[in-house]
Amino acid sequence: MNDLLKHTIYKDPERFRLVRKIFELYATGNYSLKDVRKLITSAGLLSRKKNMLSVSNIQSILSNSFYYGVFKYNGEMYDGKHEPMIAKKLFEACQKVMADRSRPKKPSQKEYPFRNMLNCGECGCAITSETQKGHSYYRCTKKRDKKCSQKYIREEVLAEEVANELQKVSLSSAWAEWMLGELNKEEAEAAQSGAVFAQNLKDKIKELEGKLDLLLDAHLDGTISREEYIAKKEKIITEKAELSEKLKDFERNGNHWLEPARQFILAAQQAKIIALQENPVAGRDFIKRISSNRVLLSQKVAIEPKKSWQILYNLPAEARSAEATNSQHTIWLPR
Repeated sequence: MNDLLKHTIYKDPERFRLVRKIFELYATGNYSLKDVRKLITSAGLLSRKKNMLSVSNIQSILSNSFYYGVFKYNGEMYDGKHEPMIAKKLFEACQKVMADRSRPKKPSQKEYPFRNMLNCGECGCAITSETQKGHSYYRCTKKRDKKCSQKYIREEVLAEEVANELQKVSLSSAWAEWMLGELNKEEAEAAQSGAVFAQNLKDKIKELEGKLDLLLDAHLDGTISREEYIAKKEKIITEKAELSEKLKDFERNGNHWLEPARQFILAAQQAKIIALQENPVAGRDFIKRISSNRVLLSQKVAIEPKKSWQILYNLPAEARSAEATNSQHTIWLPR
């Protein structure tokens, strides 16, 4: 934000994190400008007039060096006095993605998006690919077991299987918006209660410091013996050290789970978008990122989701649907 009276620029705490997330999402190469706009709108970033940002707005943000701390004036580059929102390395990563996408594609060897992604569910060998009569097929290499009974599967059918797996770890827009709203409420409540908790610890530490002063005065006045002074002092100092460590841990970690939870929700919403886009490369990359031990058996894909993704994967389909945002099907992320 630009403070015209003080002639300085300072960060808007509500928008700072979300604008930075635009760069982080786009730099992965997994999201188009439209995808980024949809995700960041769901997270709550709107224009000053409370409108959805346009695709050109997103592109303009990604191309603006101001966000890593420099700016151009009359064609000359200057160091800004404002706090950089992102690292220069992240900005350059976004420029590379943008440049790669604008560059005309050269003719090359045929791509097989699902190669090196799956293993055979029967014999454990890799799933390879080949082209027959103009169609792409995937099959087991049968290097370990020539008697493996698994058949060929066409790429279009395999793509549908991958999309089905994506649906199992996805959230509808209605679910994502509700969960992000609840997360924002919890973040506000946590900030308030956290401030009270931290202040209580500081008050107790200050109280103990006062006790140390009184204890020293009592010893100097001869009211208590040196042995009694040392014993009581050690007890107070130990308690003060424990409280100080507790305060330090709280200030370092706080509600550290909130941001990972927010990113999980946005990613699960993106899974829904990718599943509907018919983009096999994006689908493959997403599945590989959130799973392990991916197998193809009887022309069906099965994955083992990592950590939190197991929560969504094991839910009935109706519990993830847009109509399921009521108390009967309420799900939430464990801390």
